[in-house]
Amino acid sequence: MPKSHSLDNQPCRSLVFLKIVFVAILVSFLAGCPTNVSRQLSFDETKTSQYYLSQLSSSSGNEKIDWQLLAIRSLIIEDKLTQAEQIINQLPLTTALNPTQQKEVMLLKGELAAKSRLNFDLTKVPFNELSDEQKIRYYRIKIIFDGQNNDINSQVRDYIELEQYGSTDLQHSTINDTWNFLRALDQSAIESILVYANEPVLQGWVDLIYTYNNNANVYQVTDSDDPDTVTKKQEAQFNLIKNAVNEWQLQYSNHPAALYLPRNIYGEKYRLPDNINNKSIALFLPLSGSSKVFGDAIRLGYSDAARLYPQEPQQNIYIYDTNGNALDSLVKKAQQQGAELIVGPLLKQDVLAIMKSSPSIPVLALNHVDSTDFSGNESNQICFFSLSPEDEAKDSANYIHNQNKKVPLLIVPKNDLGERVAKSFAQQWGLTNPSMNGVYVQYFDSEQSLSAQMNSGKGIELDGVLISNTQFSPLDTELSNSLSFNQDENSAPLSTTNLDNPQFDAIYIYASHSELTLIKSMLEMKSDKMELDENGNIRLDNKGNGIAIVKNIPAIYASSRSNSADTTQDFRYDMEKVKFSDIPLIVNKSELIDQLPNYIKNDYSLVRLYAMGVDAWQLANHFNQLKSYQIDVLDGMTGKLSVGSHCEVTRTLLWHQYLNGEDVVVH
Repeated sequence: MPKSHSLDNQPCRSLVFLKIVFVAILVSFLAGCPTNVSRQLSFDETKTSQYYLSQLSSSSGNEKIDWQLLAIRSLIIEDKLTQAEQIINQLPLTTALNPTQQKEVMLLKGELAAKSRLNFDLTKVPFNELSDEQKIRYYRIKIIFDGQNNDINSQVRDYIELEQYGSTDLQHSTINDTWNFLRALDQSAIESILVYANEPVLQGWVDLIYTYNNNANVYQVTDSDDPDTVTKKQEAQFNLIKNAVNEWQLQYSNHPAALYLPRNIYGEKYRLPDNINNKSIALFLPLSGSSKVFGDAIRLGYSDAARLYPQEPQQNIYIYDTNGNALDSLVKKAQQQGAELIVGPLLKQDVLAIMKSSPSIPVLALNHVDSTDFSGNESNQICFFSLSPEDEAKDSANYIHNQNKKVPLLIVPKNDLGERVAKSFAQQWGLTNPSMNGVYVQYFDSEQSLSAQMNSGKGIELDGVLISNTQFSPLDTELSNSLSFNQDENSAPLSTTNLDNPQFDAIYIYASHSELTLIKSMLEMKSDKMELDENGNIRLDNKGNGIAIVKNIPAIYASSRSNSADTTQDFRYDMEKVKFSDIPLIVNKSELIDQLPNYIKNDYSLVRLYAMGVDAWQLANHFNQLKSYQIDVLDGMTGKLSVGSHCEVTRTLLWHQYLNGEDVVVH
């Protein structure tokens, strides 16, 4: 018969059992503590080897091994190689180390061998298992070994791989080291570098060193040169290299060294500023695709500004290609790199996209937007700087008004651009001349139609469609329907009917260089209109022929669009006394233009974008004053800059004219 168990004794026995289990677990935990539980230790470069060695006496187990490894690393940095080797020899067998410690020991042995110029099998290091920080150390070891073996092909590739790791500052340091490595090579060593089809970064580096070497010693200073000659030669040499490097940047726009030029690429005298404590700027530009040429011109101006204004605070510039990249991802990347301000984007659709995203980083956009685009997007984080035709038209309206003109006639293209220019001029004219009826606008179709009209003997009459100040408010976004007009299909493209018969005292023309040439000649052609008597009949001369109205051509003002870098002497005589607006860099005939690459200095539209890049750099330095409307006037290369509503930067341009074939600044 089985024994019976008393229920009264069961809880007591269970309690004893639990106590025994608890004590066993506690003893096991405490016994294992020194060998199985360790703190996560990290290397601090500010600490000396003495600090790490002092931690050994108060530690044991894995923690002691970690302190030993840190001490060895510090001793190697301090070139105390014998002591480092002694501690390595004191380490437990590899099988007693955990995986992390095993990898660290391999790297330390490699670093020690590299500094001691001893052999070491780097293939034993499990590269794919290393952290990014350890991969940096790996490539630094490999660079030394490949250098000792005179393996230039491997060494240059080591630098390229190393540049992919670490902070931005560390990557920049690697770019400088790569350049210094290439500069130290002789011609035969450079020629020995083999480049494969899938190595665009290496190809870029090789082309850069060839570009530099081909231009570096053109203007050599001799002992017989006087100080002035030395300075001129140095300037000429600098400009030659700078333009050659810029051409290289255009070809390799996304190359690491194109985005961050080596600091000493122009020599120590023209050394690019270092980046310590500089303001970090993210430059958003189209650097590929159809708009690449515009982005490149602005980028060159932006990078040159640091040299042109050495007294200004310098900047760390991170360049991003907006072509084919989502703006939100670029903004996120800029934030991760510590950007304090975004300069750009350039294209209008990108400006609208960045406005909608409301980035936490302030933005200096390089285009303007319509007033309606501000609806619901008011932000003191975004300012706008552009070279838009609309802004130039507003500035021209102010200038013509200040010339005491009362009744201007606008001649503009019959397209969206022409309507925007006409609207902007008319709006500004209404603000400065509220008592005036408005402005008159006349359209032309194209250069081809102008030429055909001129060949048929038809000139341009002085009339147009009136845009009255009451037909729109300054915030309207679309022109009134009165901007369009009906004309007989057989009538001249520029001629319109107006009953008021205004007496114009100024003409503002927005046209290309070649269009202006035709328009000016057609204005001077004999009028097709006849004089009328008091009864409205055509007035006749003594021979019974109708008397044509005598056209008194008023003062003519033209936009910068008509100003070209390749104006001929004939054009200058044809444009006698015509006044042109343009940026100070062009009007003042700055010597800086001669230093620009040919593709820029031979195209004034790109010169203006270059100047825009320079001014954007200055505005970035003054952005806090800009967004708080504290900037009154800043003398820039694109004009006198001030800030208006919606934090839009406005420009006051300079004017010049041709007198007896000479280009003269209008003061």
